[in-house]
Amino acid sequence: GMAMRTFSDAEQHLTGIYSAYMSGALYSGHLTLLPDIQSDLVMAVQGNSNKYHSFWQWDIRPTNSEITSIYASLYNVIARCNFFLDKVNAVRESLVDDQQLTSLDYYTGEVYCARALAYAELLKCFCKAYDPATAENELGVVLADSYFAEAPAKRASLKESYEFVIRDLEKAEEMLDEENDGFDAPYFTNASAHAIHARTALYMQDWDAAIEHSTVLIESDAFALATARSYVTQNQTFLQYLWTNDTSYETIWRIGYTATSY
Repeated sequence: GMAMRTFSDAEQHLTGIYSAYMSGALYSGHLTLLPDIQSDLVMAVQGNSNKYHSFWQWDIRPTNSEITSIYASLYNVIARCNFFLDKVNAVRESLVDDQQLTSLDYYTGEVYCARALAYAELLKCFCKAYDPATAENELGVVLADSYFAEAPAKRASLKESYEFVIRDLEKAEEMLDEENDGFDAPYFTNASAHAIHARTALYMQDWDAAIEHSTVLIESDAFALATARSYVTQNQTFLQYLWTNDTSYETIWRIGYTATSY
């Protein structure tokens, strides 16, 4: 059942990577919610049910089930990406249809972007903030880049870990065509890769790269900021509509949840 031999198998595996991002431990749950609680962006109000009390109290341990679920879910995404990347060359060699070859390269770009984002989130959550002066001597994360090869048992340096993310993003930027950039995209696009690159560069204090990659998006015709000064309906601004209808010209990438996702 684990084989990826045909073009259609590759499409199925890509779908599996996106579905791994639907984990309740990630963007629809703990990964989004808990940092907001820790940084006081969410306040407990009277009558709250004491849910997440350990996070309000900063009584946070590595064995906490919410924490381990975030870690496991991100590495699940990475494992699926690695499986795809290990198998994709053999699939490419078997294809004769130009359209399929072009699509397969594009899918591969999506997978590099997916892996970069998962590693970027691990680095944000489980490592110290990046300081260029000390990053070489700080601990990063375990960098597994193959599904079948034995995974390294030790953490790479913070510098190596960030460089790994940047390399994946550069591959994604190369393989994804900006003609497919569009707001609210449920798939990783060239714009997604540049956006993650800009954010990662910002965390690395690489201001020039942060400017370079964010400028790609700022100057793109595919997006526009959700303004509070003009109206999308008679009584709703574009900014209000973003929050009530979950759609906006501003959204670069979103998970493709449907009404039946839960």
